[in-house]
Amino acid sequence: MAPRSQYDPIATQYTSYTTVPDMRLETSLVRTALGPCQPTDTILDLGGGSGLHARTAIDLGAGRVDVVDISPEMLLAGRQIEESLGRTDRRIRYIHSDVTKPLPPHLAEQKYDVVMANWVLDHAESMDDLIGMWRNIASALKPGGRFVNVRVRCLRAGYLTRGKYGVVFSDFEEIVTGGPGWRYNVSFRLDGVPVVFEATSMEATLGLDHSIPESMGMGGWGVVPLEEDEVVKGDREYWADHVGEPSFVVVVGRKLGG
Repeated sequence: MAPRSQYDPIATQYTSYTTVPDMRLETSLVRTALGPCQPTDTILDLGGGSGLHARTAIDLGAGRVDVVDISPEMLLAGRQIEESLGRTDRRIRYIHSDVTKPLPPHLAEQKYDVVMANWVLDHAESMDDLIGMWRNIASALKPGGRFVNVRVRCLRAGYLTRGKYGVVFSDFEEIVTGGPGWRYNVSFRLDGVPVVFEATSMEATLGLDHSIPESMGMGGWGVVPLEEDEVVKGDREYWADHVGEPSFVVVVGRKLGG
């Protein structure tokens, strides 16, 4: 199922994303990865949906965030949130595009201080898709610009079968043609409503293999430490399984030069 058709029906529920434990941790880790932003900072949020992390960036002081997503309904939900917040200065702009394809010219011509690509690499259905995503990321960054990325790490962590942290991975199918990688279902509840969508992760993404972006001038890789996160420190016993075998991590990097 294409990402657009998956996300359009759940766009309004997705705004309650942070009620799920896994997603509260994700939000905290992304906040750490972004750190304090400057009013001059411009950020590109690829696959940013309704702007959850874009709003975090604005809260941290960023000047502008361009959210790019394939789902018109997710983008509409983001615009409606901005209206409800009384923000009319268009500090968050919502742009419809497929991030596996070259970016629209008005975006491709810009260079950003930060590019976020949260979960988007886990919707690459082939290595060609993955290369297209990385090409957009690398070309959009200024020299010295920073990269922030939430991605799946351990597909088969035991707690994912019982939904300890609110999310279940199931129905795994190996991707051979166009891979190697895996197709699987991700399920959770938002406002009591069950949500299920299909994800696809290439082995290169799961294994933290950065040979593709390194060939495009990126480097400086790191993973935001789980042990130091405030959510984890608030209940170390509860989060011990995730720390020991994380279902997802937040990866940071940068465009070399500058």
